[in-house]
Amino acid sequence: MLRGAQAKVLRGVMLAVSWRKFLPVAALVLLPVALTACASGNLLKRAETDRSIITGSVRPNPTTANVTDEETIRNAVTSVDPNTLGSNGLAWANPATGASGQITGLTEFQDNGHLCRRFSTSMARFDGVGLYRGEACLQNSGGWQLRAFASS
Repeated sequence: MLRGAQAKVLRGVMLAVSWRKFLPVAALVLLPVALTACASGNLLKRAETDRSIITGSVRPNPTTANVTDEETIRNAVTSVDPNTLGSNGLAWANPATGASGQITGLTEFQDNGHLCRRFSTSMARFDGVGLYRGEACLQNSGGWQLRAFASS
């Protein structure tokens, strides 16, 4: 049986041997943690978006990008002869917004010397389908103005 100093030396040797067994495992666990700490320093603070790279970009068509659904409906209402419009109505579509619909019940009337057209239309858009009523009148300048347009 070992006593005193010999026992202490033997325990130290056994501890050193057992530590050497776990040293590779400890290195594998601590190395990624240490590298992550180094990489997350000031390097990420200076990171910016590279604005010089553009992929899959398509420029909007300037002639249709600003045309609203109401303007498209007004143009359709004012470009057809109400007397020749059949019972199926007049289809319209706005490629800029993806909306489309069917104009029905188109009638002409006079209001204070102005030629006006009253109509109903459906409108299918990304947010649903709705029914609308509207009124467009010919102005003194020669252009048509949409005076009323609201859901019915």
